[in-house]
Amino acid sequence: MQPTPRRALRSSAVVISVCALAGCATLTSTTTTTSPTSTAIPGPASTFVQTPVAATVAAPGLSLTGTNLPVIVASLIKYGQWLITNPDPALVTNIAEPGCAAANQLIAETQSLIDQGAYVTTTAPTVTAVRWPSPAPSASAASFGDQASLDLQVSRPAEAVTMRSSGKQTQVLSYLPELRSTTVRISLFRAADKKWRFCEVSTPLDGSRADSIAVLL
Repeated sequence: MQPTPRRALRSSAVVISVCALAGCATLTSTTTTTSPTSTAIPGPASTFVQTPVAATVAAPGLSLTGTNLPVIVASLIKYGQWLITNPDPALVTNIAEPGCAAANQLIAETQSLIDQGAYVTTTAPTVTAVRWPSPAPSASAASFGDQASLDLQVSRPAEAVTMRSSGKQTQVLSYLPELRSTTVRISLFRAADKKWRFCEVSTPLDGSRADSIAVLL
């Protein structure tokens, strides 16, 4: 069962280093704008690969404990992008809480990639602002409870869904649509192991875009 919020979270803007998320610049709070609709271009389905292939690059380490939510989210995003480059549904629960929408969506996406014999050529999202709930990062972990949310002003270019092949040529099956600058709300859940994981990813100010973790990754 998907967790339900225990209490409303009061948001306060904070300025942090974007090095924790996607580069080395200063994050500042900005006014959110609504993105136009983008539609994915479907690619041909294939069933000749039904199981995950060996990862080409080792998985990045995960930093999922504590109260520094921007650092935690940065770690989740980095692993999530590695996972759609090396799709394996069995690894989804490393970063998404079982039963939550984000876990269900990421399992479906990674299995679809496996069924097509494909992977995503990812590009790290550009984060220009972060807004996250009080208490401040220096507060104790207990004060957060087991749920938290973080709003990012984020964008990324379109990403290619590419066929796995032993040959020298690369076959692009489709493209995941570009994410123009918009607010992405990340809901996190902290399980019994004290690790934060994705629970839901949405675009609350863009009603034309489907709520899905695929928007962020």
